[in-house]
Amino acid sequence: MQEAMDDTLTASAHDLLPPTEALRRGFQFAGDDTAGTALAAAYASAATSPDVVSDSGGIQQREGFAIGHLGLMMRYEDGSELSDLPTTYRLPNAPDWFTGVANLHGLLVPVFDLARYLGVEHQQGVKPMLLVLGHGPDAAGVVIDGLPMRLRFASGDRAEGAPVPAALEGCVSQTYWASERTWMDLQVPALLSKLSDELAAICA
Repeated sequence: MQEAMDDTLTASAHDLLPPTEALRRGFQFAGDDTAGTALAAAYASAATSPDVVSDSGGIQQREGFAIGHLGLMMRYEDGSELSDLPTTYRLPNAPDWFTGVANLHGLLVPVFDLARYLGVEHQQGVKPMLLVLGHGPDAAGVVIDGLPMRLRFASGDRAEGAPVPAALEGCVSQTYWASERTWMDLQVPALLSKLSDELAAICA
């Protein structure tokens, strides 16, 4: 039984791209996915534009991604891979925000649905993707809506008083205004620790 499961997991592995390479290459989607194709074209165009970063303006860069109507962003070094949604295998008694375990390059990685965890709806008509946070044995995947985008903002773009979901308490350092909306600056290690602790408590 275990050998059959291992064979199935190995066969379900997907080819993934490091986020920095994905930012430069953009994405191509198979099939008749007009929304995904439009996003890929726009993202590829933005990703290949020249970088103009002010040495004196305190410009910061993050990778932004959408969870429903919420905008989250993280440091590039806090992400490891991006792919289509892989096959996942659920655990008994797991909450609905835990999608399951996926085999990524021979490593079993937990996958979380942050929309369910935060109590928001996924965006309609947008291709769901898997964004892998962390590295190696500490890595975990989250389901995001559409493709990530490159964000640039200055320290003065802080959005003071912007609401943060209670479930993300202790996982967001600041909120900033960029690309005509607010983005929560996610502290990835804190989020992964919180998800892991809650899942362990529920499944114990």
